Amino acid sequence: MRRSQFLIAAASLLVAAAPVLAHPDGEAAADDDRIAPPPPTYQASAVTVDEQLGGLVPRDTTFVTSDGQNVTLGSVLGGDMPTILTFNYSDCPQLCSLQLNGLLASLPLVAVKAPPPPGGTGEGDIGFQIGAQFRIVTIDLEPHEPLSKLAAMKARYVDRLPEASRELARTGWTFLSANGDAAAIRRVADAVGFHYTYIKERAEWAHPAALIFLDTKGAVTRYVYGIQFKTPVMRESIFKAGLSEPSTADGFMNRCYDYHADANSHTHAGVLALRLGAAGFVVLLVAGLGLTRVVKKHRPSSRPTPGSRPGEVRS
Repeated sequence: MRRSQFLIAAASLLVAAAPVLAHPDGEAAADDDRIAPPPPTYQASAVTVDEQLGGLVPRDTTFVTSDGQNVTLGSVLGGDMPTILTFNYSDCPQLCSLQLNGLLASLPLVAVKAPPPPGGTGEGDIGFQIGAQFRIVTIDLEPHEPLSKLAAMKARYVDRLPEASRELARTGWTFLSANGDAAAIRRVADAVGFHYTYIKERAEWAHPAALIFLDTKGAVTRYVYGIQFKTPVMRESIFKAGLSEPSTADGFMNRCYDYHADANSHTHAGVLALRLGAAGFVVLLVAGLGLTRVVKKHRPSSRPTPGSRPGEVRS
């Protein structure tokens, strides 16, 4: 067998075996484009958002601000400004920083004056400045996080805003700690349909990434998902929250939970089997190529030697 034929045959065997390797039970997926459900050991299946448009946050829930002030959620939401509510924590491995960086990047853009969103009742060009036309409230998911870390988290974002808007942002973006009372966080999260869970083995909070827009009374008007936020969507969401008008959710929901196959023995065994199978195939491929070289090297030549008649091979 020629080397090229051997490679084609080997590749065909690998392709044929792929569904079996990919599915430990030996059954190929009916639809290769289908997103497989998470394994039973996946601990973040319930980490999602049940949208509660019109749902009211519990204004009497007590928190502590990053600068040590005891407050109720209602006192933070007081006044006539709509609110963007987020749930994050400082030791989040990745998603919190991505979400808050995306939110931070959108703030100077929504502050630029532009016509009101389509269907709006406002007149003339308007801009939405944090601390002037809307506020942000970030609730710390880690109930025992030190206030020093929460204050550093706030400074990390506020201090990166344009200098002209930092002073307003310091009062307009509030970071709240439950001061050890996990039930306070859960109470607000449940009211807006935000589900999260603690992964003890990794000391992490699994949670979705969502901006939850509240009107001036603390009622949910919109959910915006993702880590990058379109300026028109942000402007419209703030504008309609100010008018207490609900809007359809926007964006694709990301979840903060890094699933490690090595943490589960069954999955680890499956991955190990795949690795061993791949290694075995490489060994067989190399051995096969070596064998064809040896056979070809020792095969007697069928070409006539000089001076021989056609059909005669001299020894």
